[in-house]
Amino acid sequence: MPLFKDFNHKDCILHNQRIDIWQYPLHTEFDEARSLLSEDELARAKRYYFPRHQRRFTIARAMLRLILARYLQIPAKQIKFAYNSHGKPELINLPSLQFNLSHSQDLALLAIGNNFPLGIDLEFFSARPYEGIGRHIFSTEENQALSNLPNRLKPLGFFHLWAQKESLIKACGLGLSYPTKQFDLLPILPPGNHQIIDPQYQQSWKIKSFMPQIGCCAAVCVHQAVNEIRLTVLEKTELQ
Repeated sequence: MPLFKDFNHKDCILHNQRIDIWQYPLHTEFDEARSLLSEDELARAKRYYFPRHQRRFTIARAMLRLILARYLQIPAKQIKFAYNSHGKPELINLPSLQFNLSHSQDLALLAIGNNFPLGIDLEFFSARPYEGIGRHIFSTEENQALSNLPNRLKPLGFFHLWAQKESLIKACGLGLSYPTKQFDLLPILPPGNHQIIDPQYQQSWKIKSFMPQIGCCAAVCVHQAVNEIRLTVLEKTELQ
């Protein structure tokens, strides 16, 4: 799989063999953000206790609508979502358009493709009992590799590996019921560029890791048919 290519964010054309990744900040809410959301989305935003979490959710969803609207060529407010039993969303307006959104702290990543499922995940480093958590979600070989890392590298190894596993979980749409211990993604440190067979359904996937910013890891999981990934980085949350 080639390195990510930059693209003009006005070039919103779906292609079966291509994935677009949108990176955008969540630190400043823009004026019309709340007006773009549905009643259900506004209610979900209000469930967050802290204002910063409400802001992040609101901006993430508003930008999701604005970006999808460019591909659909309809007003953002008219976009309709449906959800599977594990909570994975799809577009009622155009079910063939595949998308997945991940956000952590004040950063969001949105992956968009056509016809083939995909998943994306973003993880900022934080203090965790890395090896304790790893025993529940990583394979024997992965846990051995994690335990062999010096302490200063364990956050990088843990979140690099977890972002990749989570991107596959999201692509499959199975949530945390997916058997993440049944396959290996080695070596444990970045960069990661894997082709694997999904042990649950014998589906082939490509998983590519990257670091959008210092102190975080991200990964995108795509169908074998995808041969190009484009990336655009928005410096502000408003699309001109």
